[in-house]
Amino acid sequence: MAGHWIARIGVRLLHQETFTMMLSPAVADLQFETATRGVARPCDYCGVLRALAGALWFDVSSDMVALKNDLDMIALLTFVQTTYYTFMLVLLSGFGTSKLSTLVLDPAVVTRALSYVGAVGLACLVTSFACFWPARRANAAPIED
Repeated sequence: MAGHWIARIGVRLLHQETFTMMLSPAVADLQFETATRGVARPCDYCGVLRALAGALWFDVSSDMVALKNDLDMIALLTFVQTTYYTFMLVLLSGFGTSKLSTLVLDPAVVTRALSYVGAVGLACLVTSFACFWPARRANAAPIED
């Protein structure tokens, strides 16, 4: 059946209300057009994929709005994690074994160290957002063949 694979993806990715209101009508239109003509055109699938992309954007943006209440806790967790892992990297790198006054900190070393701290901070930010991301309101019944 035309659009069935897109509907399955939508069921797994989208909230139930968003799937029902945005993607399900687009898939139904695709199936109606396919039944009338006998074959689906690529532009028909483009319309359904645009509906899927719009619905996904709607869900992600509404989840981001819901996250704004937890931004202070996310920032605190990210800071604590970044500080901890950066300290561990400094210990393992050997910087902590000599006096800081004897270290030669040329611009290349400073740039590399700041890029490492930035990468660690980004990884910690992703894990903090994953902990606080709102629960997905999933569909109760899967799409049947």
